[in-house]
Amino acid sequence: MRGTFGVDFDLETVYKVGKALPKVVGGGRWLVGRDARTSSEAVRDALVKGLEESGVSVTDIGLATTPMVYFFTVKEDFDGSVMITASHNPPSDNGLKVSKKGGLPVGYDSGLKEVEAMVHGAA
Repeated sequence: MRGTFGVDFDLETVYKVGKALPKVVGGGRWLVGRDARTSSEAVRDALVKGLEESGVSVTDIGLATTPMVYFFTVKEDFDGSVMITASHNPPSDNGLKVSKKGGLPVGYDSGLKEVEAMVHGAA
């Protein structure tokens, strides 16, 4: 999930994603990391609020790379993780890279479609 922050998505959307992820991916322990984009801290706050309100515990490792988040998802046996980044996209963009247990990516065909439906009230 990525796009221009404030245009393609906002903090309310991120919060709703945080609420939906544990319902779709499952598990009670989640890991969150972020890049240094100016919007990443606010995105993290909204995401963590949604995750915690869904009843999961969240470990925030702060500034991290995507490989670090994947590594610790596996090493510390987290049920899910989110890396807040838009990778190589422009600084105005941001996004969420979601993984499940074992550091396996969660894509549109493996859960994000359901998350999208929940965020938009279709589920």
